[in-house]
Amino acid sequence: MAAASSIEFLPAGHAAQRIGAELRQALVEAQQKVITREFRHAFDFAERVCAELKQDLKLPDDLRDHPVTDFSDLPFTDLIARWTEILIHNGLPAAAVAGLASNLAHWTQLVRAFSDPEAALEWARGKVLSVAADFPRSAANIERGRNPGDVLDPYILAATQVLLYGGDFQQAIGATVAHKALMILEGLMGHMHEEVLGRMRGNVKNPEPRGLNQELYDPELNPFPGADIVQPPPRAGQPLRLHQVKSKTGTLNASGGARLAEQMRQLRMRYAGAEIYSHSLVGNTLRGHRSIGGMRRVEPALIVTVGETAFRILTDSPNGAELLLRLYQNAFQLAANETGYGIEEMAAGITQTFQERAEASHEGFMELLLHEVTRGRLADQDSRHFQNVRSRRS
Repeated sequence: MAAASSIEFLPAGHAAQRIGAELRQALVEAQQKVITREFRHAFDFAERVCAELKQDLKLPDDLRDHPVTDFSDLPFTDLIARWTEILIHNGLPAAAVAGLASNLAHWTQLVRAFSDPEAALEWARGKVLSVAADFPRSAANIERGRNPGDVLDPYILAATQVLLYGGDFQQAIGATVAHKALMILEGLMGHMHEEVLGRMRGNVKNPEPRGLNQELYDPELNPFPGADIVQPPPRAGQPLRLHQVKSKTGTLNASGGARLAEQMRQLRMRYAGAEIYSHSLVGNTLRGHRSIGGMRRVEPALIVTVGETAFRILTDSPNGAELLLRLYQNAFQLAANETGYGIEEMAAGITQTFQERAEASHEGFMELLLHEVTRGRLADQDSRHFQNVRSRRS
């Protein structure tokens, strides 16, 4: 492997110049992919979008007089309007304009966000498919989770059936299936946010260290413990930025926030002039942020942001939240086309299973479920016996 280049806009003796060659090279490449460095003007950018969608359009010459961001950073609705004008001037039939303008606007935001949109989409599609494999598909999937003690609560199911769905058992099962699936999706999104934002222009996802304590600093194997995303300086006079990213402000409790703040404090001391951030993506106020006080007490230099402000810093775009949504919409649709998963279909199959069991046992749905999730051996349910069983096995 060729020796990694030096990170631009940082002094030769800066600690970031001494990290592992592979990650350092990734930071160098991230600098080169910043939108204003890759495209000379708006015309070049629009031309790339057309080329990737295989659209042979005549673009307005005056786009050469505008910086790339005048086009790339338009909000989605304005992009649709801009592409609509271009398509009309190219003489496309009115029936084709609306759909194509929307597709061009979608891809414009993907090219704005990623130097390789196809690779980002493929990664996201694969990640969603791997998680969708765990969606509930049978009665067993909702009756018990991976933890043996995580069983379906028959009292909550009864409340759902009566209070929310007028006594309809199948709809209550559908709500339970949706709830389980939503919990899986909630776990997915945290990992998706870090990875996808880390793939955006100008950013690098801090790789998880293997075989190491994740909190232990190692210049070669774990140079940025605590950071999720590293932003090398995009231009002269800008600092190295280190980011910790969460979905919402309530993700961390006070002790967890203080621990992360200490890690970020250590990074600020190690990397001279670095700015350190803790971001919560979904939300519009820091009010109610459970860990901000503890984090700021540990490290007053930590910049804590939420919502649009967080996205602007992480994406260097006024429409950062839209850029993330655009990739997700495309990836989710691709994955949905492959899975064919539907809540109503799953709920019908699970309800039929419960009906067959209830008929065989001569019990009602709820009584059957109640007995299945509460009855068991004394040795499994009473610590006085359970501990003795464990000790005998050991």
